[in-house]
Amino acid sequence: MKKITLNEALAYFNSQCPNQYSREDKVNWISELDSIVFENVIKDRENAPISEFTPYDSAADGSRELLVPFMFRDVYRYYIEKNVAYSNREINSYNNARNMFLSCFENYFAWYNRNNKTANTLNYNI
Repeated sequence: MKKITLNEALAYFNSQCPNQYSREDKVNWISELDSIVFENVIKDRENAPISEFTPYDSAADGSRELLVPFMFRDVYRYYIEKNVAYSNREINSYNNARNMFLSCFENYFAWYNRNNKTANTLNYNI
């Protein structure tokens, strides 16, 4: 499964949504999102790819792979976009980006659920 790196996610976002926010702001938002992904999607799965999440360092982690695969990279784009719009007090843009984020996240979450059992799944033989 192809992964996306921190630098790739930032470059993709910046090409789609030119903005005045610093790299550090955007890295903090991506860290926030991946923390949510780890706690609510990955943490309690069999064979989880990581056992704990460490937030990204803006200067040192550019080539670090993010948790959500490349095919769902719009999760990052719309998460950052909704935070930018909120910070700019652009309510219509925020609502649009939020709805797009939720749709993309739901697609990712459904895919992850189909492909990864929870660690406490009971197996029954009938």
